[in-house]
This record gives sequence, C-alpha cells and structure tokens, in this order.
Amino acid sequence: MILGALCITWLMVFVRPEKDVPNDRIVVSLWQVTGAEDMEAVVPKWFNESQDRIYVKATGLPFLEIEQKFLTSSVGNFPPDLFEYFGSVAQWSTRGALLPVDEFIKRDGYDRSIIFQALWDEMMWDGRTYAVPTGAANEAFYWNKDHFRKAGLDPERPPATWDELEKYAIKLTTHARDGSIEQAGYIPGYWSPFPTPLFLTWPIQKGARFVSEDGKHVKLSAPANIEALEWEAKLFEKLGRDKLILKRASFGYGSQHGFLSSQLSMIVQKSSFIQELGKFAPHLDYGVSPLPIPQGGKPAVMAGPVWIGIPSGSRNPEAAWEYVKFCTRADIQLRAAEYTADKHLGSFFPANIEAANSPFQMSLPHMEVFVRSMQWGHSFTVVPLAHTQFWRAYQEAWDRVMRGDKTAAEALRQAERTVQMALDEQLAYNDYYREYLAKRKKITTQ
Repeated sequence: MILGALCITWLMVFVRPEKDVPNDRIVVSLWQVTGAEDMEAVVPKWFNESQDRIYVKATGLPFLEIEQKFLTSSVGNFPPDLFEYFGSVAQWSTRGALLPVDEFIKRDGYDRSIIFQALWDEMMWDGRTYAVPTGAANEAFYWNKDHFRKAGLDPERPPATWDELEKYAIKLTTHARDGSIEQAGYIPGYWSPFPTPLFLTWPIQKGARFVSEDGKHVKLSAPANIEALEWEAKLFEKLGRDKLILKRASFGYGSQHGFLSSQLSMIVQKSSFIQELGKFAPHLDYGVSPLPIPQGGKPAVMAGPVWIGIPSGSRNPEAAWEYVKFCTRADIQLRAAEYTADKHLGSFFPANIEAANSPFQMSLPHMEVFVRSMQWGHSFTVVPLAHTQFWRAYQEAWDRVMRGDKTAAEALRQAERTVQMALDEQLAYNDYYREYLAKRKKITTQ
C-alpha cells in the first residue's frame, strides 16, 4: 500500500494514454498505474521525440485492477510490450508473466552498476533478471527540533542508537491533566493510519534473515527477529501501551498525521515524506538522519523500487528493451526528477546512481540522507514466493506483541508456520510450472 501510494504519484510522469499513434513506427504498448489526467507522461514523450523508429504508447490502468488485467492478458497471450510496476518481481516471473532480460543486458553491455545495487535484489529470481529499476524509495529518521528544544535536548543531534531512541522517547512524551498522552515522543511502528512494513528494519539491523539461502525455509522465529520485536514491545510498554494506542488512534491523514500535526516528536518515514511536510506542515522545524542502530548492529533501510519489465508474449521485445535502456539513462532520470520537483510531486528518486547524486538532486531537502542510505538498502521482498502472505502474517504477529497478547517468540513462530505453508504451496506450483514449460518446449521443438 505504501509503495502503491508513492507509485501513483511517480507514474504521473511516466504514463498517460496517447491519442495519436503514427503508422510508420513500431508501436510499443506500455501499461502502468493510472496517473492524474492533467499530468503528461513525459518520459514516453521524450523517447518518441528522440528517434523516429519506435513509438511508445502509454496506457494507465486503475491501481485496483491492473494486476488482474495484466495476469489475464498474460494468460490470453496478448500482454502489453512493457509493464511498469512495483513490489515483488518474483510473483510475476514464476508465473511466466515476464521475460528474463539477462540476454539483452549481456548483448548490449548494459551496465548494471549505474543502478543502486540494493534495488537489483528485487529484480531477480532463480538467478535471472526479470526487470530493471526506474525509481527508488527508502526511509529515514525524522525529528521535531522544537520538541527537542523544549525537552532540553540538542535539536541538531537525533538519537544514534536504540538506547538513545528509548531515552529520548520517554523524555519527549508529555501528558495532559487527565493522564492521557498529549505529545508522544515516539510510537513504535507508527507511519500513518494504514499498515506499514517499517518495523522490519529493526531486526535487519541485527542481522536477521527471513528465509534460508535456498529460499525454501522461513526463518521468522530466528533469534535476531525475536530480539528486535521484544525490544519494540518493551519500548511500547515503557511509553504506556494503552495510552499510546489511544493516541495513535486519534491521528488521521494530511494535517492530522501525528508528526505533521506536531503531536509526535520522532518517526521513521519514507523519502517522499519531505513533500508531505512541505504541503501540510511548511513551517515545521525538523531534521532528517539515518535510523538509530542497536549496540553491535549495522545500519539498514528498506529500499523499494519502481521497475519496468518486458512481458512474456510481447510482440516487440527488442523495441521494448530500447525504451528500458532509455528511461534508465542518467540524463533522462535527472530530467524526470527535475520535472517532478518542478510540479511539486512527491515520488521516488532516480534509481540511476549518477542522476541521484547530481547537484540538482542533492539540492533537494535532505536528499543526501536518502541517497547515502542506499548503500544499506534491503529489499521489501524478503520471502519472494510468499510476499503477500509474509507481510500479512508478520504484521499480525507484530500487532499481537505490541498489544501484549503474545510474546515475540510465540507470535513469530505462529507467523512462521503460516508463511511456510504459503511458501510450500508456491514452491510446488513453481515446480509444476517449470515442468509444464519444459514439456511445451519439447513438443514445440518436435
């Protein structure tokens, strides 16, 4: 949901239906999430203007319908030539919906190092590459400098460790006369009124893995996962669990968001939160820094990409690949970034490293923090073949522990069993599908 909200804005730049299609060009159809009607899909336009052989026809589809429509088109063997989306690439590649692009990359000498390495993990399955990142997003630590001053804390020094985060959170929390929380220093797991995957960062900082090296065994109840969840639960309890839950429930969207309304002192948030601050809290004095880390731990952030892939059954894969190369070039990525900034759009930043580190991009508020943090990036897709089931089960486990209904070990073991069942089913389907493809290939060659 978080990536979806980001993507819809980012893709206003990349997708909008074209009306006039020339007859003398190879037409490449591009599907993506519908953007705003008054925004132009400038990257396809730039590509179409850059040469006279290929024409990219961009079509936007509703967010709630696009996955089903894409799968239907793939089954019917009449998919688009390009598909730009977000989330787990594995769920598409294992169903044969996307073509591997490794041969294109090798043939053309496409330099993978121009894209942030952290984003490539999302693009891979079973040793092959099925998509190329076009945009990047990650997270950072935000704090209210005015709150720090009033609490006697240095407004230019955010917490650097878990212990400091805990101490700061307690000191920054204030109460009303009736005992309710008036200002929350920090609320574990709070992002906005809808669910968030941010709490996965903490166990990753402690070296947690969520699936075995061979991708067949879920490891949710590993010690690092339990330790991180126990720490969050204890912090929740120290801050006043019931009062904190009530405070969190009082927050809303936009100017009613906890941090934007100055009712929350510290928060972990996405890179595009900068635009929300400019829109809903333009006078808020805040800072942005890398996340606090535990004793003996390592820096980490969750990094999510927008990606573009070539569907299996594409009528024009060669021409489609030309567009993929075009839209990941540094100059095009930078031009798109300048366009989104000029239109005041909150979105992803360039996946191209050169564009992300450009003087213009670094001139944007706090962008250096997000770009620098990409060196510690980890994919949101931690159990590729059971991506959706993992997040649902982990979120439920996290919530039970925060509410004190279960211990971290109990909740994670239960979630582990649930995700393992889903993973086993997907692995079995993957084996079946491979056998099916092998038989079909054999019949075709005969």
